Amino acid sequence: MGLRLWLVCVMLALCASAFTYWQVRVPLDGIARHAGGAVAAGRLGLVLAAFVLAAGAIAASRQVTLAAAPPGPEWLALPVEPALVERHLAREARLPALPLVAPATAAWLAGWGLLPLGSLLAMPLAFALAFWLVTRAACALALRATAGAAGPARRLPAAWRALVSARRTVRVRKVAAARFRNESRWRALARLDRAVSLRAGSPRARLALALLFLVLGVAAWFMGRDPLELRAQAFAGFSAGCAALGAWAAWRAAGDPPPAVRPLPTSLADHWLARVVPMALLLGGTLVVHAVMPPAIPLVARVGLALSWALPAMLVTLLGLHLGLSLPGRPNSAETLYYGWLGAGLVASLAIPLFGWAMLIAAFVHATRRLRDGWARSTVPGAD
Repeated sequence: MGLRLWLVCVMLALCASAFTYWQVRVPLDGIARHAGGAVAAGRLGLVLAAFVLAAGAIAASRQVTLAAAPPGPEWLALPVEPALVERHLAREARLPALPLVAPATAAWLAGWGLLPLGSLLAMPLAFALAFWLVTRAACALALRATAGAAGPARRLPAAWRALVSARRTVRVRKVAAARFRNESRWRALARLDRAVSLRAGSPRARLALALLFLVLGVAAWFMGRDPLELRAQAFAGFSAGCAALGAWAAWRAAGDPPPAVRPLPTSLADHWLARVVPMALLLGGTLVVHAVMPPAIPLVARVGLALSWALPAMLVTLLGLHLGLSLPGRPNSAETLYYGWLGAGLVASLAIPLFGWAMLIAAFVHATRRLRDGWARSTVPGAD
């Protein structure tokens, strides 16, 4: 990954560990003083169990991704048993879950001086055993659930079913005849995004999730009486919708393969405008609804509320778009990096108020500086 990226990862791990230590240490101290060390040990065990379950979910998600895009049928020509291939895929899938060991270790260190020594010494062994069992079981279940087959192929081992690619019956759909249009290039790209996003697939799922959260954010104004609580609920739904919309932008911007984009007479500005204009219209309409809907808040306050939400909304969505444009042909990597930055910003804001926005601004600046390099990789032959 390079020295600078390794340093960034280490600093993120240290920040997450320090945040976890402080968040676990303070309530654990209160429990130990009022309920005793045994109850506090049980609470710390629940925290470590939550880390184990999160690791299992991450490993299962990675295993599903590997099964959807397997390394290749070439492995079938090797004299390797299916069980060895399955263990190799499981080891690969469990790697993304290992970073959770850092905050889990910080949570365990938070119990020193508060819990009995025997409980503290037994917890790392129990955590390591549970981590190994849960992640391995999650990978096995995910592989068997994903590597489906029909007919006699069901009797094949799960590893073979994941590696074999067979022709499947495709439902033929009648499409409209092609029509030539006289319009700007970015409008044509926007129509392409709309056509792709309305069909089944990853863009439609992310767009549907964004619309769902945006609607929930508007409906949150009618789920209580306290104005402060209503505003917090509405902002939570609106923020989640913006995050999902940024994921859609990252997926669409990076989803087109560079060989397909290279022959088009389009520029970086065209691809940028094709996603920014629809997102701005959607977010602008949503903010107008937020400024009109809440009856318990004065009109001036509602307008100010909508204007104050516009800047973070555009920051989050443009971060996803710029990451997608800087990683052409790699939508999974763009989305993973996007959610990684959002998670780091959330943890930073919980540790130090408003510090997470500083991290997101830095991520936005970094992604913006990489736009021209990413566009060159997608337009220059041999650069991808």
